[in-house]
Amino acid sequence: MPYWFLLLSACNREIPILVNDWCAPETTATVTEVIDGDTIRIDSGDTIRLLGIDAPELFHDGMSECSSEDSFICCYGSDADTWLTELLPAGTIVKIGFDLECEDIYNRTLAYVWLPDAADTGGSDLFINEEAIQSGYARLFDEDIGLARDIRYYQRFQDAQTVSQSNGNGLWSACY
Repeated sequence: MPYWFLLLSACNREIPILVNDWCAPETTATVTEVIDGDTIRIDSGDTIRLLGIDAPELFHDGMSECSSEDSFICCYGSDADTWLTELLPAGTIVKIGFDLECEDIYNRTLAYVWLPDAADTGGSDLFINEEAIQSGYARLFDEDIGLARDIRYYQRFQDAQTVSQSNGNGLWSACY
């Protein structure tokens, strides 16, 4: 199989990207649990971290950075968790797609998630990662762009965040 390389130049740095060579093929799965605003568990037992987004943390004892639900890192975390739980209750079938990296440093599967034939999209698939950003339940996670990860939908996510910030959606009015 031939590999195609694309060299992006941004901010005076070059980022090599393998084009259309994602780490795994797209698949479907059944949600068994929502762990927080950017993490779900599926029927295979895998924990899926929604790729390219960062939802606020859920407050819990023992998390020193999140001393209360009002602390900045946890601001809107409960709302993000509730939103994702209502959108993807246990038993929901989702489509899962990948990028260049399939696992993060915590051995969670990194993936893009779609809700097939979503009613509020007129029957087309709802891109959960993008919707979380646009609705203000998460922000763009771009801390590892320099390592050429999480980039397949980077521009879409960046555009969604701009809209969300401009409209003061979710965390952008509650936390900033």
